[in-house]
Amino acid sequence: MRTPLTLFALFLLIAAVALSLTVGDSSEGAAESGLIWKSFDEGSTLAVQEKKKMLVDIYTDWCGWCKKMDKEVYPDAKVKNVLQSKFVVVKLNAESEDKIRYQGSSMSQREFARAVGVTGYPATLFFDENLKAITLLPGYVKADEFSQILAYIADNHYKNKSYQDYLNSLSSLK
Repeated sequence: MRTPLTLFALFLLIAAVALSLTVGDSSEGAAESGLIWKSFDEGSTLAVQEKKKMLVDIYTDWCGWCKKMDKEVYPDAKVKNVLQSKFVVVKLNAESEDKIRYQGSSMSQREFARAVGVTGYPATLFFDENLKAITLLPGYVKADEFSQILAYIADNHYKNKSYQDYLNSLSSLK
């Protein structure tokens, strides 16, 4: 017969094992993508200099879906091709107190994530070539859909048609 203390210890062990499966550094998976991830400050300077859009991957170290994006979405050939040619890619840890500069202000990465409306992870924030925010995409997105979103933004379709109209125009080409 198991005592409440034994059951509690078993519960703690199971919880610790489950937590260890999701905790880790998101940069481990990011390295697998083959992309060259920049810090926010470095990326924003580079985006303006190279006249490229900027993608900011907002993550936390404990986020399992963030790791899934790093391992399955960013390494995808279509995704990687668009990112390498049209975007500067940035990683931002939404729990970090490290400071960044944005629009003349200094704030922590945590404060920035809150300021742009991030409420869950992962979140993907897109900026134009002048560092004006385009949109915030919440959650995990599969590679096929993510590559379509990247093309929609990279080729400036967002300026004159809704995403649904863009998708409809793609299906009419088939």
